[in-house]
Amino acid sequence: MSATGDLHIVGLIQDAALDPTLWPSVVERLVHQLDGAAGGLVVSDRRSGFTLAAQGFDPARVGQYFDHYVHLDPMLRGRSSLGHPMISSTLLPDGAFLKSEFFNDWFAPQGFRDCLSAVVHRETERLTRIHIVPRQCPEDLSARDMGRFARILPFLIRALRVSQRLELLSDRLCAHRDALGTVAHAIMLLDRGGRLAFANPPAEKLLRAAKPLALRDGRLVACDAGTNAVLQAAMARAMHEGGDELGGVQELTVQRLRRRSLMMSVVPISRRMTDRVEASGQPAAMIMVVDSEVRPWSRLDGVVRAYGLTSAEGRVLEAIVDRAGLGEAADRLRISRATVKTHLNRILAKTGTTRQSELIRLVAGSLPPLNG
Repeated sequence: MSATGDLHIVGLIQDAALDPTLWPSVVERLVHQLDGAAGGLVVSDRRSGFTLAAQGFDPARVGQYFDHYVHLDPMLRGRSSLGHPMISSTLLPDGAFLKSEFFNDWFAPQGFRDCLSAVVHRETERLTRIHIVPRQCPEDLSARDMGRFARILPFLIRALRVSQRLELLSDRLCAHRDALGTVAHAIMLLDRGGRLAFANPPAEKLLRAAKPLALRDGRLVACDAGTNAVLQAAMARAMHEGGDELGGVQELTVQRLRRRSLMMSVVPISRRMTDRVEASGQPAAMIMVVDSEVRPWSRLDGVVRAYGLTSAEGRVLEAIVDRAGLGEAADRLRISRATVKTHLNRILAKTGTTRQSELIRLVAGSLPPLNG
C-alpha cells in the first residue's frame, strides 16, 4: 500500500463515518490494497450478528455463519484488545484451528486458509471486526504488510465511534419528531433565519389552509397585516433573547373570520451550539398554536378509568367535553334527555364536581394534549 493509497483509504473511511453506505467501498479498497482474497466488516456477539460490508465471501455461507458458525469463531473467544491485529490460526493452541469445525466446514470450503482480523469497535458483548483474508498464508506476510493493516485500524476505530454517535443523535432526533407529532396542538420550530425548520401534523394542516397563518418564502407570516407585524416582532425578540439566555414566552392572539381566535405562544430557544453549528441553521424559536375549537384529546379513557365511569357515562362525558348541551348529547347518543341528565349527575358525583364547566376544567387538567 503506497502513501497515496493510505491517504485514499483514510479519506474513504472518514466519509463512511458520515455515510454508512460507503462501508462496502471501504472493505473493497482494503481487500485490494492488502492483496486479499476476501474481507468483511462484521458486527456480532456469540449468538447473532450482521454484516456491514463483505467482499469475496460466498453470500450463502455468510448467512450460514450467523445461523450456525458464529459461536465457533475463534475471534469471539476471550476478550480481544481493541485495534490489535490478530491471525485466526494463532488464537487456538497446537494447530487446533485447522482441525476445528469452523475451519473445515465454513472457512476452508471457500478456498481460505487463514484470516487477518482486528476488533475495531466494542459495545458490551457485541464486537465490530474487520477481516481480511490474505491470498498467502498469514505466516508468510511481511512485517510491512502487518504494519499496513495495523496503521489503518485507528482510523476505522475512530470512524465507527463517530458513526455510532451520529446514529444515536439521528435516533434521538427521530424520537423528538415522533413525540412532537403526537401533540394535538400545532407546533413549529423556526431557525435563526426565521425559516420553518419543523412542523408537526396539526401545524402542517394549519399552514396548508393558508389562513390565518401561512408560509412566505419559507417564513411564517400572518395573513392579517396588523397581526403579522406583531408576530414578526415577537419572533425577532425570541431570536434575540435566545442568543444569550432563555427569555420569556410571548402570547399572541390571531383573529379568524367568524371563528374563535387562535392562541399563539412564541417560545425562545437558547443558543448552545454557536461554535459548532452554523448559526442560521440553529433552532431559534418554538411556536405553539392552540385552536380552542379543536378538542386536544383523542380519547378520555384515562379519566373514565380514573373515576370508575361506566362505558355509557364515558360516552356522555365525550359529548359534554365537546360542549354539547343535554339535548344535543341526547340526539348524538340516541338516548333520552333524562337519561343523559342521569348519567351526567353520576359523572359529577364520581368526579367530585358540581357543574359542567367544572367537569370540563377537570378533564382539561387531567389529560395531556396528545393524539392517538
